Amino acid sequence: MPLRLPSERDWAEAAGALRSSARPGDAVQIWPAWAERARMFVDAAPLLAEEDLAQADYVGVQRLWLLSLPRAPYARNPQGALRARGATAASQEQRFGALALQPWDLHAPQLAADLTRADEEHEVDYVARRCLRLAIGSRIASRGAAGRILHFRAGIIGERAYDKGRPPIVVQIFSGGAPLGVLAVDGPGWRKLDVELPSGPEERDFLFAVSSPDAARPFCLQGWTTR
Repeated sequence: MPLRLPSERDWAEAAGALRSSARPGDAVQIWPAWAERARMFVDAAPLLAEEDLAQADYVGVQRLWLLSLPRAPYARNPQGALRARGATAASQEQRFGALALQPWDLHAPQLAADLTRADEEHEVDYVARRCLRLAIGSRIASRGAAGRILHFRAGIIGERAYDKGRPPIVVQIFSGGAPLGVLAVDGPGWRKLDVELPSGPEERDFLFAVSSPDAARPFCLQGWTTR
């Protein structure tokens, strides 16, 4: 087993390569997602531990560095999932002992506005999510570039998501006073809503209102627009 897992030297060399090559707008995806030891070494770009690489949002990321353990037991090759979302390898894979490092161009839509501007992470369905924690019954107003699509994500933080028989947490989304959509969260998972925005001014006001009869569960959300 030790021969299949990275040594401290492997991690340090991979982290050094990232420091010399990473640029603003990059992020690092560790694979498998349980390889959290990377957080002790990688400091050149945000570190992500998504479990579904084909469906992950990667908000604002244009180039994704895949830092993987190809010889780890039962590790699936993640490259197929990246190709399925339209990503292409930007250069050849580098090897650092038991680690592999390769940059991928995501060809993602351009970020228009980060509406929730979260600078903290919360665990939702066992994955660290960059999201804004809000109390049930509260609302958040934001102004930003509309772009073409509004993307909204929400989830219950921690183990309370698995409580049985609880009423849903409902988020109503408005822009300029007009309703855009409703998202109900009634259990574990990172719930998604994507809405095509109607034509209008480039800069718009958005409002997210959170409600539920059960106010005890911790809750967070994330919203952004793309062009």
